[in-house]
Amino acid sequence: MEDTETTTDPRMFPALRLLERVAAPTLYGRPPFWRPPVPAPAGDVLIPSWHWRHLRAADDVPDGEQAVTLDYNGAYLAAIGGVEIAHGDLKHYGPQDAYAMEPRKVLPGYYKIDVPYWALSGTLVSPLGDSARLETETAVWIAHPTLVLLLELLAQGAIGELEITDAYCSDKVVNFRQWNTRLKEARTRLLDDRDAAVSDDERAATDARYKAFKEGYGAALSMMLTGQQSLTRRPDWAHAVYAQHAATSWRKAWRFTLTGPVLAMGAVDEITVLRSDLDKAISQTRPPVKLDESGRALGHLKTKTTAVPEPVGDPEGAPELLMSEDWSDLL
Repeated sequence: MEDTETTTDPRMFPALRLLERVAAPTLYGRPPFWRPPVPAPAGDVLIPSWHWRHLRAADDVPDGEQAVTLDYNGAYLAAIGGVEIAHGDLKHYGPQDAYAMEPRKVLPGYYKIDVPYWALSGTLVSPLGDSARLETETAVWIAHPTLVLLLELLAQGAIGELEITDAYCSDKVVNFRQWNTRLKEARTRLLDDRDAAVSDDERAATDARYKAFKEGYGAALSMMLTGQQSLTRRPDWAHAVYAQHAATSWRKAWRFTLTGPVLAMGAVDEITVLRSDLDKAISQTRPPVKLDESGRALGHLKTKTTAVPEPVGDPEGAPELLMSEDWSDLL
């Protein structure tokens, strides 16, 4: 039998079990609908992603300048804490008037939109990403955090038209506040253990355990998509978190363009800019991005590399969830 006291390859943190047993998103004390009927759009939703590189990225790094690639600390965990979700099943609402909708009042669910023209592709990747689908499809289903972003851009005059031709959503709205609180508490304790490690073996063990924790809540989202091995079958919840993550990352890049050019964006949570522009950005009264090289502050940026990356393929999905590690100290 494997010695879990000394292994540096712990099994993933059971984040979904924590949600189901301890931190359910209740409404007036009632548990959520864990396995409602899955609406057809769930199988066809476009979650924005990108591996985008400015056409002039290499030319835009002058002599004496440095390109720096940064990524967001705990980006998916921050998205879990910031997104709203449906408590019950999604109902068919039909077409909606985008021009009468307020971003903060968008109901959780799926919305079918005519793909809006993005005129600023020379400055930044489309808020819908750079999927090949956008080259061949004139209409796509999106999750509500993506619609919120598009409505914000519509109000700014950054997109010309926005048509919502169908919708499945819910007016019973909850959030992952309890789950997010427990996950953040576990993350803090793991980071404290990692910082307190003295020997190489201790550091390796705490690094592996922290990696297993991140894989655990990533796997929880993957498992929501199918409902296999779990009580929960809520693809709309997983899609909401993924879309919230993408929208938040894109907003930060969009705001950064007011300070200087964005040279590249990748893996949804990476951004490449000039070091001098980054220094200017973080010195502003209301900076478009914030730095935290310790990696602790959720949603803040830390340095990943000092180069302009080439576009790469999609990142690997979450690995299989295994439960043999004892996580009782964090549950």
